[in-house]
Amino acid sequence: MVDALLALLATLGALTATGLLVQRAQKDRLLYLIAWSFTQVGLTLALLCMTVGFMAGFNGPLFRVMELGAALIGPVWLALGMVELIARYVQVRFAAWLFAISYTVVAIVILLLDPLKGSLSKSLPKPSATYDALPLLLIDGAHVIAVICLAACTGVTAWLASKQDQEAAELLIPIALIALAGVLVVSGTRGFLPAPLAVIAVGAAAGLVWYGAMRTIPVYDEDEGYDDYDGYGDEPATGYEEPAFAAKAEPVPAPTPSPEPRRGELRFPEPAAEELRFPSDNPAGPTAVDPLGGPSRVPAPAARELANACGQITVYTLLDGREEAFDRLATDLVKAALAAEPDTVIFACHEVVGGPTQRIFYQLFKDEAAFAAHRGQAHLRRFLADSRTHVLATNVIELKLGPAKVPLPAPDFPGR
Repeated sequence: MVDALLALLATLGALTATGLLVQRAQKDRLLYLIAWSFTQVGLTLALLCMTVGFMAGFNGPLFRVMELGAALIGPVWLALGMVELIARYVQVRFAAWLFAISYTVVAIVILLLDPLKGSLSKSLPKPSATYDALPLLLIDGAHVIAVICLAACTGVTAWLASKQDQEAAELLIPIALIALAGVLVVSGTRGFLPAPLAVIAVGAAAGLVWYGAMRTIPVYDEDEGYDDYDGYGDEPATGYEEPAFAAKAEPVPAPTPSPEPRRGELRFPEPAAEELRFPSDNPAGPTAVDPLGGPSRVPAPAARELANACGQITVYTLLDGREEAFDRLATDLVKAALAAEPDTVIFACHEVVGGPTQRIFYQLFKDEAAFAAHRGQAHLRRFLADSRTHVLATNVIELKLGPAKVPLPAPDFPGR
């Protein structure tokens, strides 16, 4: 009866954690959250089968579902979510998904069809005493693969964090919690622990997966804006806290303009010696196009301040069905950049007519120091981390700017 009570409490907790994680995965559409949702469903089904088995006695279907959920799907998809979270190459993530899906399908068929041996009672059955060699081999393989992946991912993340990689430092604790959950899943399903400890291990694993998953994404209210704080280094009204170890971008002096622009950089050349002078009745100097129609005078000092302006155009090719999630992240990024980066001249995200899976970022900054400060902003790093699972390819277009005087004034909100 004690075993049944523990299993019931663990099942209720796992159901709550699973519902919260599935809800967040449905909202954000992040692949690693989807993978860990499968893990949570598997662990919850296993705990439910344990509860019923301790009360009414185990049978073939209960045992098979328990093994499929906790011993197979749980560790495999836990490791898949870990790879999806930290792998920075789409080829690695694609290979992980292909392997996990193939292995799961083949193992499910064998574990469902392979005959059982021995008799089942109200005691927690051991896989080694119930399954034949082939199902045990598949379960052991799933455990070995999961442990290797989780250990490798944790080690790589810790190494990157030691190299002052801010993203890795932010993910180190959640990844350690997920790795610990994998160890508990493997320990609780091998049949070496007594029934109460096995239940506690699987239930604790479900809780750690949920908590670790919530730590990998920023917690904020999407309806709130960025108007209530004066700098992104301070705590914004959204509730997101920048880690204390986050590297602060130090302003760097603007380099001497080189004869040839580097890749992805727009440079406004100095006026040529033979450039026509403005007539004496136009002391304001050059003019810029007014978005409301008609020219508007721009003082000469403004033109000189933009002489070292630089920027970048980035083209994102999105995965099918990820446009809405990417656009939400892009909107938050643009709002934060316009609010917290006063030296940003233009920061806009555009859709491509006829290309629904493409987005173009156009960024123009006052000088190289402003560009360098932008690259060190926390909101940019968060955008790069969260949008990675929505992006198929990223390209920086090399541009060579012709003669120009003053760029268009920055829009209040990104054009789409």
